Amino acid sequence: MTDQDQNAPIRKRGIYLLPNLFTTGSLFAGFYSIIAGMNQDFISAAIAIFIALIFDGLDGRVARLINAQSAFGAQYDSLADMLSFGVAPALLAYNWNSLYLGPIGWSKLAWLSAFIFSACVALRLARFNVQLESPVNSKKAKRYFYGIPCPAAAALVASLIWVSTLHGFQGLGYTLVLVVVMLFASYLMVSNIYFRSFKDIDLKKNIRFTYLVLIVFVLAGIVLRPAEALCIIFALFLLSGPVGTLILFLRKKSHDA
Repeated sequence: MTDQDQNAPIRKRGIYLLPNLFTTGSLFAGFYSIIAGMNQDFISAAIAIFIALIFDGLDGRVARLINAQSAFGAQYDSLADMLSFGVAPALLAYNWNSLYLGPIGWSKLAWLSAFIFSACVALRLARFNVQLESPVNSKKAKRYFYGIPCPAAAALVASLIWVSTLHGFQGLGYTLVLVVVMLFASYLMVSNIYFRSFKDIDLKKNIRFTYLVLIVFVLAGIVLRPAEALCIIFALFLLSGPVGTLILFLRKKSHDA
């Protein structure tokens, strides 16, 4: 080592505390969801996934707000998402489904649909990480996601189990509905169907009065009936992609005709 190397300033290697604290909170909530699901406390497990979703939404925004974005934070967030929105909802669904599919002899549906869901989350996160390395600066890329985001898919699965447990919906029929929803959400996660990202919304701009009234009603619904309101919201978001794609296809077909 030369004298010049010895006298060179030592570059500090560290991580940003605040955004990674939110990521850790998301990871903790996802892990708690797994434990609660194993103990058949399905409502607590579902709520924990929504808490993880809140933390996940905050970590990126806080990082951008304080200019604390880093490659470490991006990788840490991706690994936390895999557990909180891939493994946790898949195991929650497996534990809930196995209660009603086991005696009938269809128990393979429980773990097979859970595996497909978690595998599609992993594939989506891997694709998203690759896109981060070669970002696209088009307006469409900023306004839309390719495929439904895994937190939204996990929230739909969690809300369905939350509603079913709360109202005593049980049996083969409800279980098959959950399996179909999981498989459909799994496909949408790895598809190229566009879903609105809402990243282009500017909170400083004026909005229409009707939008504010709609927000008030949505918040009131979440407060009064959180399970049902969240289930409806994420179900509509899941359908928005395929329905929007179908409408664009029909318009293009009629225009070409």
